[in-house]
Amino acid sequence: MGHPASAPTKILRANFRRIERREWWLWAAAVVITLLLTAGLASFLLPAHDRDFFEHNALSQAVRGLVGLVFIFDLYTIYQHLLIHRIRRELVNREELFHLISENAADMIAIVDMQGQRIFNSISYQKVLGYSPEELQASSAFEQIHPDDREKVKKAAEEARHTGIGKTLEYRLRHKNGTWLVLESTSSVILNSAGQPEKLVIVNRNITERKKAEDALGRSEADFRSVVEDAPYGIYRASAAGRLLQMNPAFQTMLGYASAQELHNKDLAEGVFRYAAEYQRLTELLLRSAEIKDIEMEWKRQDGTEITVRCSGRCIRDERGAPAYFEMFAEDVTEKRVLERQLRMAQKMEAIGRLSGGIAHDFNNHLGVIIGYSRVLKKALGGNNLLGEHALEIEKAGQRAASLTKQLLAFSRQQVLTPAILNFNTLASDMESMLPRLLGEDIQVSLALDPELGCVKADQSQIEQVIMNLAVNARDAMPTGGKLKIQTANVEFDQAYTRTHPGSRAGHYVLLRVTDTGTGMDAATLTHIFEPFFTTKERGKGTGLGLATVYGIVKQSDGYIWVDSTPGNGTSFDIFLQRHVGQAVAEEQRIDSGEKLPCSETILLAEDAEPLRKLAQTFLEAAGFRVWSAGSGEEALEVAACSGVTFDLLLTDVVMPGMNGRLLAEQLLPRQPGIKVLYMSGYTDSFIAGHGVLDPGTHLLHKPFTEDVLIRKAREVLDGGKKPAPAVSNGADLVSTGPARQRN
Repeated sequence: MGHPASAPTKILRANFRRIERREWWLWAAAVVITLLLTAGLASFLLPAHDRDFFEHNALSQAVRGLVGLVFIFDLYTIYQHLLIHRIRRELVNREELFHLISENAADMIAIVDMQGQRIFNSISYQKVLGYSPEELQASSAFEQIHPDDREKVKKAAEEARHTGIGKTLEYRLRHKNGTWLVLESTSSVILNSAGQPEKLVIVNRNITERKKAEDALGRSEADFRSVVEDAPYGIYRASAAGRLLQMNPAFQTMLGYASAQELHNKDLAEGVFRYAAEYQRLTELLLRSAEIKDIEMEWKRQDGTEITVRCSGRCIRDERGAPAYFEMFAEDVTEKRVLERQLRMAQKMEAIGRLSGGIAHDFNNHLGVIIGYSRVLKKALGGNNLLGEHALEIEKAGQRAASLTKQLLAFSRQQVLTPAILNFNTLASDMESMLPRLLGEDIQVSLALDPELGCVKADQSQIEQVIMNLAVNARDAMPTGGKLKIQTANVEFDQAYTRTHPGSRAGHYVLLRVTDTGTGMDAATLTHIFEPFFTTKERGKGTGLGLATVYGIVKQSDGYIWVDSTPGNGTSFDIFLQRHVGQAVAEEQRIDSGEKLPCSETILLAEDAEPLRKLAQTFLEAAGFRVWSAGSGEEALEVAACSGVTFDLLLTDVVMPGMNGRLLAEQLLPRQPGIKVLYMSGYTDSFIAGHGVLDPGTHLLHKPFTEDVLIRKAREVLDGGKKPAPAVSNGADLVSTGPARQRN
């Protein structure tokens, strides 16, 4: 079924029928007139009585000739009309065809003169732009063009006028509703008889939706390209033969190449993979499987540095099923693996730390009893008794065991710190005269101190222990002598440094560097040096706790340690502690140990370990104190309530079954407002110290202790002012909510 005719086609057909009817009337009139003329002429052929024969014959022939001419003329006229009718019919059909094309074409067809005046616009203009033919005829062809594109269109028309050649261009045209459409215009020049450009035939195509689709596709491609280009993972495409075809910048950066061209010339098996066999294995996996995920490989950077890479990818095949290329995603997991090893090491250290912390309390109690009674025995035997030497050896063994316990606690970061503002220059200078005696005459000690060095906040005794342990470690690495150098400097960590030094954080630091010229260490040894009990010395020559202690102290002081060493080139330990604003504190004046301190106050002693409780009571009473003792917190409260005595000092263990020492102090303080509190403990405990640092106003006596240390600490707390002991900042978090610590 054909399409119904449009209005212009119907009008065209009606006009043609009207013209056709007029022509038929004219033809009919011509036929009638011809017939009348023929009849009139034929009348002359009728016989007449008054004519002679000659006249009649002559007239008859003339009339017959005229009739014949008229008849021939009629035939010619009819033939001409038939030709005209046929030509007009053909013209009408062609015009109808033209209208059908122009009406139904999606493109807009226009004819304009060289000044831009419209001559013809197809009906599609109204469909696409919304303007009626009358509105279009009343306006210039440039009027609806976007102002930014108008000059471009005028320039194209001017070029066509001069060259006689039209061109294709894109421009924006305003719809009747005010929106802008994008048109693709193709023009052709019509020349006049003189060969000059006279008109332009313009075919406009609405490409607005296509442009939107192209823009959307362009944005999509740009987004996809951005994802690939900015991806943190390396992405590459390689041929089955191992040649790189495409890659993103992350892949190039991962391998350390300055340009992609350098990589394009590399063979994957030899230039990227550390082991060619691994590349072959990866290729076989890709050919055998449709896709692979998370396969770890060893690669090498341009400078030869080895990296660990986790690969995922797939094999793309051509239409014949043959491998065309490989698409791969590669993630550099080298740092992750380092962090995992550090985590495993930290977990190992944490496990030993929990073990050492668990045994430290009881072990220090036993050591306190051993050391204390050995001193009592030595004092009772006198200086001239040979058995006094045995008592002295017992005391020395106890001190060595106590030192070992202290190292374990330092490594596990469970020792209690008393931080103060320190200057590394002062500490190094004070230890300069002592180190040669410790290290021996064959080791030269030198200092290189920064006069503008900033201060740090740390425990002085712990930092001194760090320097001592590093010095002893250096001495053992220089059996035939060498040089030990201590340096200080102000440094700053930036993001670039932290990326290459896992565990470090950006900021301002103070550096303490201890460098030796010893035997050095290889990479395998460096990965274990901070592990407890790891040592390269012969059996019986070292405990393996020196560097573990250094590591624990630095980490508990919120610092960072870095080691640089190669076999035969010595070792350098860098200790970084955060820079602190302030002046270093002056060293306190210490009282001579031989001085007799006046003691007469009343002390409430709470200690669950009976031997240590008896020993502490003996020391205190010998010094002149009046002592009331209890084996638990609950018993201490009962003693305080029943004795009716006003106590000057509470000396309590921190960890006890049931009520801990801090809770005892909290409950006793309201009943004895003027009482001072001195805690005893062998290691850090959350009941008395947060993150290993004592709260201001909290006093702690480290186990094991000697008689002199106990008396002096008690005297120090009692003489620290006549104010009541500091109140607990937050008692709720100090109450033990779980079962008491069990001890065997």
